[in-house]
Amino acid sequence: MKRIARLLVAVGLTAGLIGAPGAGAEVRAAATTVSFVAHQDDDLLFMNPDILTDIRNGDNVWVVYLTAGELPCGEGYPVCGMEYAQKRIEGVRAAYAKAANKPNVPGSWVYEAMTFNGREVATNRLDGTNVRLVFTYMHAAGGSDQCGDLARMVRDAAYVARPIDGRASYTRASFVGMLRSIINTARPSLVRTQNSLGHRDGDRDHVDHIAGAILTADADADATSRTAVRRQEYLGYVIRGYGENVFGADRTAKTEVWDEYWPHDFALGPDHWRNEMGKQYRPDGRYFPTGHLWIPPGDFGC
Repeated sequence: MKRIARLLVAVGLTAGLIGAPGAGAEVRAAATTVSFVAHQDDDLLFMNPDILTDIRNGDNVWVVYLTAGELPCGEGYPVCGMEYAQKRIEGVRAAYAKAANKPNVPGSWVYEAMTFNGREVATNRLDGTNVRLVFTYMHAAGGSDQCGDLARMVRDAAYVARPIDGRASYTRASFVGMLRSIINTARPSLVRTQNSLGHRDGDRDHVDHIAGAILTADADADATSRTAVRRQEYLGYVIRGYGENVFGADRTAKTEVWDEYWPHDFALGPDHWRNEMGKQYRPDGRYFPTGHLWIPPGDFGC
């Protein structure tokens, strides 16, 4: 428990904001976006350059990590459990400091525990910016467990998921309620998720990507299953077989941010995902305007 406590303290930090417009410039009202992803790299790989554009525009940017992104201990991995989750968190902090053109130094990230639907959740705010990262620490699928907490909650409403940071457990209803409270607190103009139909792709998406998208879509639906805040889904692994559609300064910025992240993740090297620096895909038919009926896929499983 002392080790977990030390790691939790380390999760707090903050640094940077976009420069103010010059005299005579038209002032644009900041929008707010909340991007929900399964792991600490999915946003960098699959939702950029869109998130980077939000940051450049000075928008309020929330990124919610729906799992801890850890690997199980005792299965031969050089880093595992909370230690691996923490290293990946250090990676996304470095990436977002770069995106906001701020130094990633001690004190630049501020730890702020926030309460959503009665649940305390760890967040990091980059000081002087509108960037906030939210960490749920749910158990990720990996190693010998290819289901993980998110998929189990999707498939079994009674399943009890226990965050690896020792915070209170969740059922599907309480987890969705917590996500809905994040949306209500942030008051975004756009919610982003991964692909809720990724299990139907030829290059099947990660089970956490799909389950996280389904749970977030549930949270973004009202009592009549209508979308509350417009939502955009993004393709995942399947883009490995697609052509490039991100070029020039956008590709350069995406690459620079990725290069801040991957050295913190032992599973990655300089060549991993290099071809995807020139790609970002929003699937046809997976944009949900406010009021659109949300019907979760009935064929998802792990």
